[in-house]
Amino acid sequence: MSEHSAEEVKKHVRVYVAVFAALAVLTVVTVAVSYLELPTSTAIALALLIATVKGSLVALYFMHLISEQKAIVWLLGLTASFFLVCMYMPGKWDTDTIEVGSVWDNAVPAAHVEAGHDGDGDHGDNGHR
Repeated sequence: MSEHSAEEVKKHVRVYVAVFAALAVLTVVTVAVSYLELPTSTAIALALLIATVKGSLVALYFMHLISEQKAIVWLLGLTASFFLVCMYMPGKWDTDTIEVGSVWDNAVPAAHVEAGHDGDGDHGDNGHR
């Protein structure tokens, strides 16, 4: 029985070393990609893809979630659904009814300030009477 358990331990150690090596390679790939002259959207998409793979490896092997496949698939589907809703919901908003103005639209006119009226109702005396 001790030979069987020793072989199991060696098998698990090999898996952990392989996952560690994959994480190290993906870290080097992440740094290499940062030096490429990619458009911002492509760079972000690629960085998120690499980070997702790395995070998945850590969660599956080091957090032992690989044996919880039914729960993981359900939670992953739920997360993906919420992600898609959050990403596409703003695009469905009716933006025609929103008034967007400049902060300067409500500013006190310069001629009014020069005449001694600074907009606070005290006619330029700064509250000193």
